[in-house]
Amino acid sequence: MRVSIISCVYPPEPVVSSQTSAQLSQALIEQGHEVHVIVPFPNRPAGKLYPGYSRRLLRRDVAQRDFAVTRCFSVLSGESSAINRFLENISFGLTSGLAALLARRPNVIYSNTWPIFATGILWFVSRIRSVPMVISVQDVYPESLIAQGRIRADSWLAQLLMKIDRYVAQRCHSIIVISESFASIYRDRRGILSERLHVVPNWIDEQSIIVDDARAVDLRAVLNIPPESVLMVYGGNIGTAAGVETVIESFQYLDDEDNVYLLIAGEGARLTECQRLAKAMGSQRIQFYSPWPQTDTSMILSAADVLLLPTRGTQSLASVPSKLIAYMMTARPVVALAVPRSDLADLVTKAECGWLVEPDQPDLLANVLKEVATYDKSVLQRRGQAGREFALTHLSRNACLPQIVEILEKAAK
Repeated sequence: MRVSIISCVYPPEPVVSSQTSAQLSQALIEQGHEVHVIVPFPNRPAGKLYPGYSRRLLRRDVAQRDFAVTRCFSVLSGESSAINRFLENISFGLTSGLAALLARRPNVIYSNTWPIFATGILWFVSRIRSVPMVISVQDVYPESLIAQGRIRADSWLAQLLMKIDRYVAQRCHSIIVISESFASIYRDRRGILSERLHVVPNWIDEQSIIVDDARAVDLRAVLNIPPESVLMVYGGNIGTAAGVETVIESFQYLDDEDNVYLLIAGEGARLTECQRLAKAMGSQRIQFYSPWPQTDTSMILSAADVLLLPTRGTQSLASVPSKLIAYMMTARPVVALAVPRSDLADLVTKAECGWLVEPDQPDLLANVLKEVATYDKSVLQRRGQAGREFALTHLSRNACLPQIVEILEKAAK
């Protein structure tokens, strides 16, 4: 079987938040299949081109791990504005579609790319070449844009995006979604038959996150964070949907909690604004760690007593942040800002790995953080370990990858 994988996020070396395409490629290779990966030039999460790369229309990279890689031009989106995201989406859609059109004909196309436009262009190519296409849905659009307040639910744009997504989804071979609620959305609002929907959660290679207590101690020392303090850590993309500002604002209610510290690690469109907000508050207990090299992932997450996972508005109803899996693998408890009965809230509850807070409520978050900071270390360790055990069973490479491979093999037949 020959598989073309189109992924909109794929760095030169896979990192925790975007490694699934690399792992899928390797799993397919191990099953004797031929793989061609089509990706943009690496620029995530900051939207800046990685050192050592220069953009061109198409570039065939040296084979990595026994599969070919074609990198495609796309507009870089360093700012999380609607126009920048649209240009990034449509430009990569056009170039990745061209690459898929010119490449050796595959037996199946696996699309893990930008929604609506890039996906639509790729579907058009699949129809021209008479190749079945399997779509992976990480975020539901336009619902995600509505949840972020970027567009109104009753706007003409929302209706247009809905029609495009419905049209493409109804004509693909299979759709892979990351949760049961996503499956319900595609059944009820897009009219997709249940037999064409497959629920496979995001996953992580359990070997990619290793608890690194020794380097964690060193990190605290470098950042002047007392070893006996309670350290709250956010690690990941600092973008519009992340809602990191709520975490920072919660610390204005923690002035009397001298033992509670906050570390924000990562890059993204809202990093500068978050740094300005923290500086304006004048808190000496808020630290930033940016950029965040892949090699420091285990160290940063291991340094935490508690890991924070904020979301904005009703965003948790339209997406499940993949960073939660890395958090759980680190065996640290999680405080998540999520709408009740959302997939994110249900996952934290089912795994018994942390606590839930309503989004966009810094005062409520502060109250929870105060309470959590008083817990005995054994309580935090117990919740953290519960999360790791749940992730190993349900959200690991071994648990999820075989399902994807089977779906692609069936589509190719």
